[in-house]
Amino acid sequence: MATVAPPSGLVIRVICDACGTSPVAPDYVEHFSEEGLLLSLWTCPHCGNRFGTELPATVTPEAEKEAVEAFWPSLLVG
Repeated sequence: MATVAPPSGLVIRVICDACGTSPVAPDYVEHFSEEGLLLSLWTCPHCGNRFGTELPATVTPEAEKEAVEAFWPSLLVG
């Protein structure tokens, strides 16, 4: 699993280590707020290689909650 620490605002291009193809989007992303990490699982569309990446989360738990409340206010209960 690769760990990358990009500067703020930088777009990271993920490249399959088996064939060099860049997948468009991850299959799965999970945010670990306690650790401050984003774990992404990828499948290469060219060769089928499955791999993961870890990035430092740039969003604080408070900012994430505020964004969710602003985007989905009718879905939140209590």
